[in-house]
Amino acid sequence: MRGARSLSLATGMLLLSACASYHPLPLSTQIPQPKSLSEALAAANAGNHLHTDAINLHAPLSGTALAQIAILLNPQLRATRAKLGVANAQVFAAGLLPDPQLSLSADLPTTPGYYSAYSLGLQWSLASLFTRSANLAIARAQARSVRYDVAWQEWLLANQVRILARKLYFLQEQESIAAAATQISEELYQKSSENLRAGDTTLPNHALRQIAYVDSRDRELALRRQVAKTQQELNAQLGLPPSFHLNLAAPRSLAKLPPEKELVREALQHRLDLAALRAGYDAQEAQVRRAILGQYPGFSIGVNHAADTSNVQTWGPSITFDLPLWNRNRAAIRQSEATRAELHAAYSARLFQTRADIASLVQDLQRLRPEITLLRSQLPALAQAEKVLRQAVAEHNATLVEYESVRSQLLDKKLQLLSLEGAATEDQAALELAVGIPWEKWRKAP
Repeated sequence: MRGARSLSLATGMLLLSACASYHPLPLSTQIPQPKSLSEALAAANAGNHLHTDAINLHAPLSGTALAQIAILLNPQLRATRAKLGVANAQVFAAGLLPDPQLSLSADLPTTPGYYSAYSLGLQWSLASLFTRSANLAIARAQARSVRYDVAWQEWLLANQVRILARKLYFLQEQESIAAAATQISEELYQKSSENLRAGDTTLPNHALRQIAYVDSRDRELALRRQVAKTQQELNAQLGLPPSFHLNLAAPRSLAKLPPEKELVREALQHRLDLAALRAGYDAQEAQVRRAILGQYPGFSIGVNHAADTSNVQTWGPSITFDLPLWNRNRAAIRQSEATRAELHAAYSARLFQTRADIASLVQDLQRLRPEITLLRSQLPALAQAEKVLRQAVAEHNATLVEYESVRSQLLDKKLQLLSLEGAATEDQAALELAVGIPWEKWRKAP
């Protein structure tokens, strides 16, 4: 009995020495409010080893630089990256061997002349050894799936930021043109008001000036609202406060559009979400194998030492079997096979959607390019006509109605061209997102 107590005490001390200690991790209620972009990057780099030196914060920010900033600062992406630690912990847990089980019991007689009886047993389950390789395969495949998924989320966010940045750039250009047109319309309207009071112009001409000014002002304010909304969306994706102002560089465009079949082939090879789905499918295949192994008997082996009240001491082995008579793990097998079929269908659906997205973007770009080319060819002649008519109105050789019609058409075409160019560059960024690789070999040199 003393030996059993000593063994129990030694075992307890060993277990306590291997235990982890508790360290609290309190939640923070403070929302970071950096005063500058450099301060935000410095805060993100605190305690980490992030590569932020390559980002030139003093120059206009390109889409690539904004994508890097978003990956570093976006709070949702930081939370997504925390899944990597969980996946790695699951791999670690799957590789651990099962702990043995120690059992101890005692019978303390109250009748004089009898000894205290006790029983000491040590058992170890071997069932988990047969599924350990399957468990490791599952955990490793799931960890790969999580890594690919996190990388895909980073890629997704980076390209969403690039799309928003391109949209914002062209909206700012449209706002600038609309603001310049409003200023000219306002000056002409004020001059017309002075001429009307002096009797040098007619009321219909003055009304035309007023209508042109109001239309220009409305267009400018509408574009200003779009700029502010897009700026806030971009800041939110970057993990920056809504009031941050970003100096954007002009986006670059593709030199030519690659063939659709080549784009689909590249997507099947490089899309990280497809890689994540394949890794998840591999994990489910291992789940099916493990479920099938679960239908076979599991057993444990051990050794027992006991003494009865007559002080008769015994030693002996023990074996415990699970008898697969009715269950035979059939429920787990069916569930794992059904989940595998679901993942198979999900992967096929993602492939179909990938091809459809690429085809839609390619067709949209093919439709946009002739429109852009046509507008670019028309604008110089229209600008020259506006200049000539402006001089003619000043010399009283053309009517104000003729001039306002041409000036309004010129403004509309300029804004339309910027809108189409913005849509084309957004589609190009979306196409890069759909294919899953950068377009450096197809881009024009900067």
